[in-house]
Amino acid sequence: MSHQRRIIEHYATVPEGSVFVRPEDVVALVRARSLRADARMLDIGCGQGQAALALAEAYPQSEMIGIDLSPEQIERAQQAAADRDVRNVQFLVSDWPNFALPPSGVDVILATQVIQFMPDEHAFAEYLGQGLTKDGHLILRSAFLPDEEPGRSFVQQVMLQFIEHSIRFYSERDLTELLREVGLGRFRIDKEELWLDDLPPRRVAILNQALAASNLALDDVQPWFWAGTISAVLR
Repeated sequence: MSHQRRIIEHYATVPEGSVFVRPEDVVALVRARSLRADARMLDIGCGQGQAALALAEAYPQSEMIGIDLSPEQIERAQQAAADRDVRNVQFLVSDWPNFALPPSGVDVILATQVIQFMPDEHAFAEYLGQGLTKDGHLILRSAFLPDEEPGRSFVQQVMLQFIEHSIRFYSERDLTELLREVGLGRFRIDKEELWLDDLPPRRVAILNQALAASNLALDDVQPWFWAGTISAVLR
C-alpha cells in the first residue's frame, strides 16, 4: 500500500469535529496582513474545513478552495458549508501536485499540519512559493523540533509515532530557511508548548516508552515539545 493510500485510509477514521488548527487563530493571522476583500485563498489539507469556512465567512467576497486527500473529510466539509450557507467556498478531493493553481496565483495559502507528510519538502515549498501572488500570504503550522541534540532526535522519534504516517518533522529554523529559499519572508512565528501532562492514553504509552529507553524524565523533555504557526509573505 502506498504512503498516500495509508494517509487516506487513516483520515477516513478521524472523528467528526476534529480540529488541527484553531480557526479563529487563522483568521487573526490573515487579518494581521493587508488583504483585498475579493482575495483568492487555498487550504491544502483542509480536513473538515473549519479554517477554510472561518476565512470564507470573514471575507464574504473572497473565493476559498479547500483540498484534501480524504473523501470522507471533504464530504464533512461540504456538509458544514451547506449547513452554514457559506457559498464562497469549494471543497475538492485532490492532492496538491494535481491541483492546478491559477497562473496569476492566490492571495492566501493555508498549509496546517501537512508538511510532515511530504516525501519532498522542497517540492512542496516550491509549489507554495509559485502559487502565491506577489505579497501573497502563507500560513504553515507544524510541530517544531529543537535545533540541538539530544532534543531534536528525541522529539522526532516521538512525534513520528504520535502522528501516524508522518515522514519527518522540522525545527523552526529548518522551516524558515526552507521558505526563504522560495522567496518568502517577513516571518511571524507564534508558538505554544505542547503540554505532555495532558495526552491521550496511546500517546502516553509512546512517550513513556521513549523516556524509559532514553533514561529521561518527563521534566527533562517537556521544554523540547513545541508547535507553531509560521506566517510569511512572498517578497
